[in-house]
Amino acid sequence: MAHDFGGMFAPQPGLAYLDTATYGLPPRPTLEALNRAHSMWQSGTAFWISDFDQPADHARVAFAELVGAAAENVALIPAASVGVGTVAAGLEPGAEVVIADDEFTSVTFPMLVAEQRGVTVRQVPFDQVAGAIGPATTLIAVSLVQAQTGKVADVEQIVDRAEEVGAKVLVDGTHGLPFVRLHHLMDRIDYVVCAAYKHLLCPRGVGFLVVNGDIDALPPWNANWRSADEPYGRFYGGPLTLPDTAARFDVSPAWLAWVGAVESLRLLNDWAATGAIADSLQVAAELAILAGVPWEGASLVCVPVGDTTAAAAALAAANVKCGVRSDLIRFSTHVYNDIEDATRAAAVIEPFQL
Repeated sequence: MAHDFGGMFAPQPGLAYLDTATYGLPPRPTLEALNRAHSMWQSGTAFWISDFDQPADHARVAFAELVGAAAENVALIPAASVGVGTVAAGLEPGAEVVIADDEFTSVTFPMLVAEQRGVTVRQVPFDQVAGAIGPATTLIAVSLVQAQTGKVADVEQIVDRAEEVGAKVLVDGTHGLPFVRLHHLMDRIDYVVCAAYKHLLCPRGVGFLVVNGDIDALPPWNANWRSADEPYGRFYGGPLTLPDTAARFDVSPAWLAWVGAVESLRLLNDWAATGAIADSLQVAAELAILAGVPWEGASLVCVPVGDTTAAAAALAAANVKCGVRSDLIRFSTHVYNDIEDATRAAAVIEPFQL
């Protein structure tokens, strides 16, 4: 099925932008919203609540719809590590955490900080996480899609095993959502974090934390005026009054970023409804076929090469934007890519492949 995105994106003419896993390209309505906000900021005509602050709440609802979560279970955070750190702060000494031994540091580091106060952190290969879960395991923290390889975690198997032993599960969806769907498992995953500046096409500084189940299990260490039960009704003094929703974990939003985020998330929901999100995965699948590497089912395609510097230089000369991770060239597709992008990238990288 063909989808027309003409005029919605404006990459440099001739550029095959296959680097969404580094940062996503903004849709035109997102930039228009940002421009309006900048103009109001410059002129002093914005009303700070309705024009700048409340768009974050609209983004909460749009993200919840996109990933199959309940809006009341979604907190507004600036980065994935803030969500992971919130979960890590709730771990008691003696708790056991299982993570991948090459997990992204925004997941790893908060757990290693917790290790300094008596939490046990067991690191195992990415594809062995489910098998490493044991009776002593308290929490499993894993990326939905591994950023450096494109491998997709078997979240269902992890959740099944976690439920057997009474452990909780944290999934970092940053490199998977919205392409790898979690709708059928969302209610069974205790925590989901997601930075939105990549595949969700939002400005940097936008992120989400989904908290399912016992909301009192996490200490709201970042409590602030925005996480109050009436954030626009009281700004000074006590007592502590927090809502009975995940909004108690909200971090005061960086206004302009969230103004743009609303538009990107609304568009993503529209594209998901029309099948454009699912269909755009076919570009990644075709790229994997052309490059002769396994396709894991996500929008990331990682190709091993002998000389990453030379391969990256050749791709840049051919006007192909990509990422480099260890001995891999990382391509990441989105709705603005087509089969011509995949064909060009595969042809350029072929001489460098192992």
